[in-house]
Amino acid sequence: MVIRFKKGKNQWKHKPDTLTCIREDGSVTWTHLHRGFVQHDFAHYVVETTLGFENAFFGLVARGYDIPDFSEPKAERPFEIPTEAIDTEPVVALLQADLLESLGYSGESDGIFQDHSAALPVNLTDEQLEVMRRKLRALLQRWRDLQPGESMTLQFKM
Repeated sequence: MVIRFKKGKNQWKHKPDTLTCIREDGSVTWTHLHRGFVQHDFAHYVVETTLGFENAFFGLVARGYDIPDFSEPKAERPFEIPTEAIDTEPVVALLQADLLESLGYSGESDGIFQDHSAALPVNLTDEQLEVMRRKLRALLQRWRDLQPGESMTLQFKM
């Protein structure tokens, strides 16, 4: 699946960032991204590709789930979210918090992953964590280097 992130031309004038996924069969799903939400989706990509998850957000989208449906209330959503997808969320959140901590934006103590990793539903090795940190920083740098209206493309393979 091709994942395309497009930097919006102006967040405040209804030209926000967008996320578009083009599946192997050619079908497309997309959404506008709320300001700053691209970091969350990058973290998902990094976690899912590093850990080989196929039943989390991007894996589900690759199989035909539409992005806007994930925001629907549970009773209205046309699918059940699998356990792997649910288990991915705290890893994504902790990776984002780890990034903020490393940039000095957090009041947390050093080693947020060490402080909270025991509570994660997924076991991570130090090597996996370091790979995820590097990948996330690299994606965010690529994103910062884009001009408004430009896109970056990623590949998601299952």
